Amino acid sequence: MYADLKGKVVVVTGGSSGIGEAISKRFVEEGCVVYNFDLKEKPMKGVEFIRVDVSNRDSVVQGVRSVVGEVGKLHVVVNNAGVESYGTVTETSEEEWDRIINVNLRGAFLVTKYSIPEILRSGGGVIIYMASVQSFSIQNRVAAYATSKHALVGLAKSVALDYAPQVRAVAVAPGSVRTPLLEWAARSEVGEDPQAIEEKIKEWGNLHPMGRVASPEEIANVVVFLSSNQASFITGTTVVVDGGLVAKLPQSVPKGEKRF
Repeated sequence: MYADLKGKVVVVTGGSSGIGEAISKRFVEEGCVVYNFDLKEKPMKGVEFIRVDVSNRDSVVQGVRSVVGEVGKLHVVVNNAGVESYGTVTETSEEEWDRIINVNLRGAFLVTKYSIPEILRSGGGVIIYMASVQSFSIQNRVAAYATSKHALVGLAKSVALDYAPQVRAVAVAPGSVRTPLLEWAARSEVGEDPQAIEEKIKEWGNLHPMGRVASPEEIANVVVFLSSNQASFITGTTVVVDGGLVAKLPQSVPKGEKRF
C-alpha cells in the first residue's frame, strides 16, 4: 500500500502483544525489516526479536546497536511499550510510580535518544509515540499512567521541533482497544468470569460514539500511514484514534426542537 516503506528498517517496542504485535505485522506486510524490542518473545513471521528492557539504558543501547550492526540502517521507531496500574497519588507507591514512568516515559526517551543518531545517518525517518486518550481526558485513579501519557505528547512535540526536517515525530492517542491490557482492566473490575469480561468491554465500547472498542489493527493502520511519505507534512502533533470518545460530552440534550 505504501511503496516508500518497502525495505525500511523499523523498531517496534512492546511488539509481542496487542497494538505492538499488530503494528509489527502491518510493517511486515509493507515489506519492512522489522525488529521487536520486548522482554517476552512472540514468534512472528518476518519480525526479528531482540530482548530489550526499554527502561534500562544499556539494554536499549545494545538493542539499537544490534539492529544497526545487522542491517546498517534505522528509519522508523514506534515507542509502543507500556504498562498501567490504578491508583491515586496517595495510593500509588513510589516503586509503582517509578515502574510506570520508567517503562512508559523513560523507555520512550531512551529509545528515542539512541535511535535518532542512527535515523539521521540513514537519511531521516519517523518516530511514533503511543500516547492515549488519557493524554487529554482521564479516568479516576490513573495518576501515574495518565502522567506518563501526557508527557509523551510533549516528547513528540520536542523531538519534532528539534530534529525537523530530517525526523518527523507524531503521537498516536487510541481510545479503548481490544488488547490483553484492556482485558486485564476488565478483569480487575469484574473478576475472571468470561461473560462478565465481555459485558464490561462492551460497556466501555458503548461509551465511544462508534459504539465499540477498536481492534489493534485499526491503530496499526494509522501508525503505518504516519510512517509513510503519505504523511510527509504531519509532525509535532497527536493523532487521536478514539471512535469519537474525546469529542463526546457526558451529558445529552432533550430530543426534538427546544428553545429557551
